[in-house]
Amino acid sequence: MPTFYFDTRTTIIMLMGVCLVLSASMNMVLWKRKTYPGFGWWTAGMTAFAVAFILLPLRNIIPDIFSIALASILEIAASLLFLEGSRNFRGKEVRKYFIVIVLAAYTVFQLYLPFIDKEYYIRIIVISFLLATIFGLTALEFWLKVPIDLRFSYWSIGSMFAVFGTFMFVRGVVSCLSPPAQDELAPGILHAMTFILAMLLGIAWTIRFIILNAERLEYDLISTQAELKKMATTDFLTGIANNRMFRQLGEREISRAERHKSPLTVLMIDLDFFKKVNDNYGHAAGDRVLVCFADICKKNLRDFDVFGRLGGEEFAVLLPQTSRQDGKILAERLCDTIAQSEIDIGDKSLRITVSIGVSELMPREDKLDAVLKRADDAMYEAKQNGRNRVEVSVLRDGK
Repeated sequence: MPTFYFDTRTTIIMLMGVCLVLSASMNMVLWKRKTYPGFGWWTAGMTAFAVAFILLPLRNIIPDIFSIALASILEIAASLLFLEGSRNFRGKEVRKYFIVIVLAAYTVFQLYLPFIDKEYYIRIIVISFLLATIFGLTALEFWLKVPIDLRFSYWSIGSMFAVFGTFMFVRGVVSCLSPPAQDELAPGILHAMTFILAMLLGIAWTIRFIILNAERLEYDLISTQAELKKMATTDFLTGIANNRMFRQLGEREISRAERHKSPLTVLMIDLDFFKKVNDNYGHAAGDRVLVCFADICKKNLRDFDVFGRLGGEEFAVLLPQTSRQDGKILAERLCDTIAQSEIDIGDKSLRITVSIGVSELMPREDKLDAVLKRADDAMYEAKQNGRNRVEVSVLRDGK
């Protein structure tokens, strides 16, 4: 009956070709696309693996210091680059000193090996347990403290490193119990499985590296779009709706009020003597006053009320499902609360007052400008009547 065995040299040559393609792919992404911290270290790691597997099949062709010692050092370097790249991708600092110390110690170990017995046997055990440890630590980087929405991506690549780390640990144990052949290129199931698994997982984690980078790019694009949308609809100083957004929401609330036959009241609010605050205390103090005023209002409004800054010190509030009488009660409470509040502006504090106009949406009225105009007129009437007060607009029927 014929005996089948794996040709280890052929397997390594296949692995070399795969690593070269993977390294070229990652380098292309690195230079042609936006990448994030860590991806460059991963790319360097895959390149180190590719060079290592170029040297391995050249054993007995080139000096052993290159085909054995240097190739082995490059394998350890690649695993360390994967580990530190993964840490860097997670937002941690790259421990360059750690890479240097481990590589220096392993290089000394490789240089010392030719002077001791069972050189190959010891090399296999040491590199197996060392790779098992490094890949295990890499797996932990992707398993620990992972946000819920990233768990699949992170845990999947972490599992790949864990599988290879576990295999290398088993390889080390088996090598301790049963010394391997004295030639790494000699046919053997353990050698073949090592290189085949390295090839398959190398493909898998390279793909995951590229996907992780692409996912972060997509996340950043979505975040940027959300930030741009927020900037386009939010007042940069107070964080409330800007004029444009307030009017969009106002038209929506008017349509809803008409559809449900429910009342809708508008408050127009203007800070009294705000120019004097800027003139006497500076614009920074004026900004502080506007922010504190907006915070006071937000605390006294309902979640579904619409609060916006129309410009300067002029603000407006939409009160859905609120009658003119209830709107006046809320406006008076706001007026009193603001007047009683002290606003710190550095080493000083001051009080401000506001004038508020109240207007209710009329039946069959479908435009925001009309109800805003009446609230604005009532607000100016409050100013003419002494400020720090509330005035309610008069409807066409005199009520």
